[in-house]
Amino acid sequence: MRSLLLTFTMLVFSLCAFAETPAPTKADAQALVLEAVKYAKDNGKEKFFNEVRSPNGKFHFKEGTKKNLYIFVYDEKGVVLAHGVRLELTGKNRWNDKDPDGKYWIRDWTDLVHKSGSGWIEYKEFSPADKNKIMGKASFVELVDGMVIGCGIYR
Repeated sequence: MRSLLLTFTMLVFSLCAFAETPAPTKADAQALVLEAVKYAKDNGKEKFFNEVRSPNGKFHFKEGTKKNLYIFVYDEKGVVLAHGVRLELTGKNRWNDKDPDGKYWIRDWTDLVHKSGSGWIEYKEFSPADKNKIMGKASFVELVDGMVIGCGIYR
C-alpha cells in the first residue's frame, strides 16, 4: 500500500511539473500595470525603468513566470522609455510604426489615455513567448506622469 501511495504521489508531482503556465487574462495584465504604476510613483522613473529593463526585474518578461507578462513604457510622443522584453527599442520613436493591418497603435493608445486616463486597445505585435510570431494583442495602458505604462495579452 505504501508503495502504491508513493507511486501515485510521484505521478501527481510529475504531471504538475509538465503543466503549462496558464494563459494570462486581461485581469492579470491590468493588475500588472497597476503594480507598475504604484512602483513608479513610489520609486521614481529611473528605478522603475531599471526594474522594467532588468532581466531579473519584476516587470521584465520571464518565460513560464508571471504568466509571461511584461511591462512596456512609452512617452506621449511614441518614444520607448523602457521595455520588458525588447531592450533594443529603448530610445526609439515608434510613433509612425504600424501593425500588419496598418493600425498606428501607439497613436491610438496615446489618444485613448489622453481622453480616458487608461483603457484597452487591440492591435497585432510580436509575441516573445511564441518565438516572436505576430499575434493579436490586447493591451491595458495608463497615463502616469507623462508615461504610457502598459501590459498586454496575446491571442
